[in-house]
Amino acid sequence: MRIWPFFVALCFFFVAQAQNTETDSLKRLLIITKEDTSRVLIYEGLSYAYQYAYPDTAFHYALKGLQLARKINDPKGEAYCINALGNVYYTTGDYNKALETYLQALKIRERLHDERAIAVTYSNIGNVYSDQGEHRQAISYISKTKQFDEKIKDSSGLLIDLFNLGSIYNLLKNTDSALFYTQRAYEIAKSLDDRNYIGAIMNTFGSIYENLARLPVAISYFRQAISYSKSIKDQQVLSAAYYGLAVLFNKQGLPDSSIFYSRLSLETAKEASLLNKVLDAGLLLSSLFKTAHSYDSAFNYQELSIKIKDSLFNVERIKQIQKMGFQEQQRQQSIENARLEYGNKIKLYLVLVALAVFLLLAFILWRNNIGKQKANVILQQQKEKVESTLSELKATQAQLIQSEKMASLGELTAGIAHEIQNPLNFVNNFSEVNTELIDELKNELNTGNKEQAISIADDIKENEEKINHHGKRADAIVKGMLEHSRSSSGVKEPTDINALADEYLRLAYHGLKAKDKSFNATLKTSYDESIGNINIIPQDIERVLLNLYNNAFYAVNEKTKTPEPRPMAGSEEYEPTVTVSTKSIKPPPGGGGLGGLGVLISVKDNGSGIPQKVLDKIFQPFFTTKPTGQGTGLGLSLSYDIVKAHGGELKVETKEGEGSEFIIQLPTN
Repeated sequence: MRIWPFFVALCFFFVAQAQNTETDSLKRLLIITKEDTSRVLIYEGLSYAYQYAYPDTAFHYALKGLQLARKINDPKGEAYCINALGNVYYTTGDYNKALETYLQALKIRERLHDERAIAVTYSNIGNVYSDQGEHRQAISYISKTKQFDEKIKDSSGLLIDLFNLGSIYNLLKNTDSALFYTQRAYEIAKSLDDRNYIGAIMNTFGSIYENLARLPVAISYFRQAISYSKSIKDQQVLSAAYYGLAVLFNKQGLPDSSIFYSRLSLETAKEASLLNKVLDAGLLLSSLFKTAHSYDSAFNYQELSIKIKDSLFNVERIKQIQKMGFQEQQRQQSIENARLEYGNKIKLYLVLVALAVFLLLAFILWRNNIGKQKANVILQQQKEKVESTLSELKATQAQLIQSEKMASLGELTAGIAHEIQNPLNFVNNFSEVNTELIDELKNELNTGNKEQAISIADDIKENEEKINHHGKRADAIVKGMLEHSRSSSGVKEPTDINALADEYLRLAYHGLKAKDKSFNATLKTSYDESIGNINIIPQDIERVLLNLYNNAFYAVNEKTKTPEPRPMAGSEEYEPTVTVSTKSIKPPPGGGGLGGLGVLISVKDNGSGIPQKVLDKIFQPFFTTKPTGQGTGLGLSLSYDIVKAHGGELKVETKEGEGSEFIIQLPTN
């Protein structure tokens, strides 16, 4: 399935990143974006990001975007969001609704003459026909998309087209064409470093070599697909790869391995509501248990498969799809006839337009003569109106500023609520699971099954640890926001900045050592003794320094955990180092800067650095490069606000792979 990247329209917001970073960025943009076309595209982007892992969430965001697009009369955004709904239906296996929704999007896009978007919809319709067994019709639609993408030299679009064609030819058992198109898709995916498609391509290679009876090669490709799909949390590719291995092990006469991977495929598909994948895995498990004479298990999986099959492939739904396919063919024929008719009419229209132009020119000349006589009067009236409007604008300016503040407060509150909702959902879910496990534990104890009771108790303990972890995460978010909003005493006092910087450097280092005995780092300091005391709010600057130190120690500690190639002879091992320095500065010639004497405080580490693509977001609230649960994304935002409140600046210089340097610039008065 394909979606035209809305990132082209919002390229200044973000570039392709890992899913967590992408959704976090979009959610922050949602808070600050007004109800316009940009907000519609953000909803559509969130739907695409959640499409495979959380289809229900993806459906919610697509529907929100569709409602907003219709509210603000944005037909292009409406088509985007309808297409996103079709993607969710397709992912969950509801091909009837997917085809119906894609055709709705196609009508709007043809009315808007949006060729790029039309090509995307053709590709999506082709995928639906392919999954319904209409492979030749699918090839026809996808080939149209491929021609367009080759014309505009769109590498990303061409990657999707080639991948789809390779998959379809593989279903037709045309392995030569399947290998040709899949290999071309792989080459483009590697050049673009598109991990989203590399995993799916590995699956297709595995299926092709399975058809060629080269089972060891096929197994190798399916294992690569599992590795790629786990790294990006692509449940659809992961479920398909598990299923591919299950089929291959069954062919090799290894039923235990086949059952193991079939169950993994089933559970992965159920978690992501991928009904067609659940059906495939359920049918295979039923067959395997029947062969093993485990008839109870075989019956259970067969019953599950029948229910899924009934919901996906009942006769009425198939008739509807066939009917829509016929209607689409008629519509395409009507479009072609309309084009021919348009060509015949265009000549007549040209004659009428030429006549209208001559009449219009005559009318304009006559109107200009009259307009010149009224111009002075109109200009005088406009001048008086502008002066009146200016006075009204000044009178309402204060009210507008207050309204903006209240709107920003509401958006920030919504962001806080959403951030806290995630760990609370985990707490609620694991609490409900523990309630069920406790009932099971009682039953096992009553029946005397001690081993099963111990196993359930271990599960309860593990869930309690997760509840505790997510509870602490919510607590950290709340505390961070309290710190962010807490007002200081506002009293500046003369402070020895060198002593303050050195004291909190040691405090941060020994605090981390107390938590992690294995952590070590080299501390380097260089303090300008000519600075003396400067007027600051010590408690606030302490917070800033402590946050920067903790970030620096975290960066070097993470780099020590990253596997590095063995150093060449004569080169040095990596040594985690944090450097702190202060320096007195003078104003530049002609003024500027802080407008007087100042001091620079530098906190430098030799960690892995900050990626350039996220550098402009690091001071935004809730943005963090740390893994989920290890940071709230409020530390640097709070530090930035404190330094600004002191009349200073907080800057960052970084180089990926070599480290980062945060520079605090403060006035001395």
